[in-house]
Amino acid sequence: MKYSRYSRNLLSIQYIIDFSILVSLSLCFLNIQYVESVGYKYTLQYLIIYHYKVIILFLVSWYFISVNVKLYVGGRFSGIIAILRKNLYQVLLFSIIVFAVSGFKTSDLFSNRLSIYFLVTLFIVTSFVKIILFFTIKIYRSYGGNYRRVVFVDENINTYSFIKLLSKRKDYGLVNCGFFLSSIKDNEKRKKYNFELNKFKSFLLEEKIQIIFYSLNGNFSQQIHDDLVYLVQKLHIEISFIPSEIYDSYSSLNLEYYDTYPILTFKKFPLDNFWNQFLKRMFDIVFSLVVIIFIISWLFPLIGLVILLDSGSPVFYLQKRVGLRGKVFNCFKFRTMKKSVDNNIKATVKGDIRITRFGKILRKTSLDEFPQFINVLIGNMSVVGPRPHMIIQDEHYNDIILKYSLRHYVKPGITGLAQSKGFRGEIATKEDIHKRVIADAYYVKNWSFLLDVIIIVRTFFNIISGDKKAF
Repeated sequence: MKYSRYSRNLLSIQYIIDFSILVSLSLCFLNIQYVESVGYKYTLQYLIIYHYKVIILFLVSWYFISVNVKLYVGGRFSGIIAILRKNLYQVLLFSIIVFAVSGFKTSDLFSNRLSIYFLVTLFIVTSFVKIILFFTIKIYRSYGGNYRRVVFVDENINTYSFIKLLSKRKDYGLVNCGFFLSSIKDNEKRKKYNFELNKFKSFLLEEKIQIIFYSLNGNFSQQIHDDLVYLVQKLHIEISFIPSEIYDSYSSLNLEYYDTYPILTFKKFPLDNFWNQFLKRMFDIVFSLVVIIFIISWLFPLIGLVILLDSGSPVFYLQKRVGLRGKVFNCFKFRTMKKSVDNNIKATVKGDIRITRFGKILRKTSLDEFPQFINVLIGNMSVVGPRPHMIIQDEHYNDIILKYSLRHYVKPGITGLAQSKGFRGEIATKEDIHKRVIADAYYVKNWSFLLDVIIIVRTFFNIISGDKKAF
C-alpha cells in the first residue's frame, strides 16, 4: 500500500538524518576536545580512522535506545509534545553511553563539560529537525499527500463530532470514502450505505480502504461487530473504535498477564507517580513565588485601589470551588461583580448585569484570576489543570456527563488545556462543557511537564492577543 511504503521511507529518512547529526556532532566535538587538550585541530580523515569504533558504538547504542523508547514509532495523530518527550528520553539514555565511553578514554574523548555541551547540542539539533519534519509532513498532508482512505461504520454520540474534527484537520490526511449504517433514508447524502457484510467486503477491496472507524455501542448487534472484526483481520485492514463516551472502559483498562492468562486492570495516570507529583509541585511553588514577588506585589495594590473607587469593598472574592478528589476549597479572585445572592449559584453569562465596569476589564484581561497564585502556593490549586467549577455546577455536570469526575484526579489550575484551546467563556450548550471535559480527560491521561509549559505559553499569547470568549 502507498501508506506502508511511505512509512518505511519516512522511517529510513529519520534514521539517516539522526545518524548524520550524531556522526557530525561527534566529529565536531572530538576536534574541539583535541584543540583544548593539545592545541591542534586534526583532519576529518584522522578523526574517522582513529575513532571509528567509538562512532560505531554511538550509532549502535542510539539505534537500540531508539527501539526501546519507540523514538520513531508514531502515527499521524502523534503530537509534537510526544515526539519531543521521546527525543528527550532518547538523549538522556544515550548520555549514559557518552559518559561511560568518555570515562574509559579520558585522553581521547570528551571532558565532562564537553560531554554535556555535546548532549545538549544533540538534543537541540535533533529536536529542531523533528519539529521541521513534523510540520512539513502536516503541510504535505493538508495538500492531499500521504492520505489514507477510511470508512465509518455505525454511529453513536461521538461519531459525527469525530467526523467533523477530521474534516477540519486536513493535516491528518484521512479521506472519508463512505458511511455504513444499519438503515438510511432515501434523502440521505451520497457516500452513505446500508450495511451488508458481503457488499461491505467488496467495497473495502474495490475502494482500497485502509482504515475502518467503528462506532461502539451503536445500532449494530454484537454479532455484526464480531463478524466485522474477523473480516478486517483477514483482509489486513486497520480498524479503530470510536467510544460512545469520552472515557469508557476501553480506554481506562490496561492488559496485564498472570503467567499466560490475560487480566484487565485500571490504568495509572501520570500524576499518580510520586516523582511527577513532586516535579509539578516544585514548579508550582517556584512559578507562583516569582509571580507573587515580581508582579502581584505591586499589581495588587493598584487593582485593589481601582476596585474600591469603582464599586467599593471588598476587593477580593472567595468562592467555594471543587478541587482535587472532589474536595471543596476557597478560590481567591478579584471581585468583578456586584454583591448578589446569586454569585455562588449562578454562572456568569455574556452581558451579565452583575459585572462591574472595572470587572469587565479584569475579566477580559484575566487579571481577576491572579489572586489564585495564592491558592497555588497554599497547595489547593496548580498553575495548570482543569478549571475549578462552582459546587452547584460540578454536581450538575457530574450527573449528566459520564466520567466528568475524572478531572478531579488532578489539582484544578489557573489555566488549562481546555482554556488554552479556546474552550472557555459561557457554557451555553452541552457541547460546550463536553469539549472542555474531553480536553480535561486528555490532560489527566497524558500529563507531562512539557505539556504544562506549552499550555502556559499558549495562555500567555492568548492574553496578549485578547481572548474573544473572555468576558
